[in-house]
Amino acid sequence: MDSEKGFFAQLFDLSFKSFITVRVIKILYVFAIIISVLIGLAFLIGGINSMKYSPFGGFLRIIIAPVIVFLNIIWARVVLEIIIVLFKIEENTAKIAEKN
Repeated sequence: MDSEKGFFAQLFDLSFKSFITVRVIKILYVFAIIISVLIGLAFLIGGINSMKYSPFGGFLRIIIAPVIVFLNIIWARVVLEIIIVLFKIEENTAKIAEKN
């Protein structure tokens, strides 16, 4: 609503008349990508280490690691887009209410 307010003014707005979610969502998406890549690296390293004991299991983990990263990033994007849609609905509803 009040996009001219600064970030910290919006952050500490106890009346919640302005939202910071739309600004913070980009940071959350980057954070989700970083976490997904770290999880994928953990699967990859685990797969390499388990090749000694179970070659097929280790190979399977190595193959699945990038798929997990890709699916995690897609899931994060969908969830964050749903959040954005909810806030856009609120903004548009407020505009309609102001017109009436």
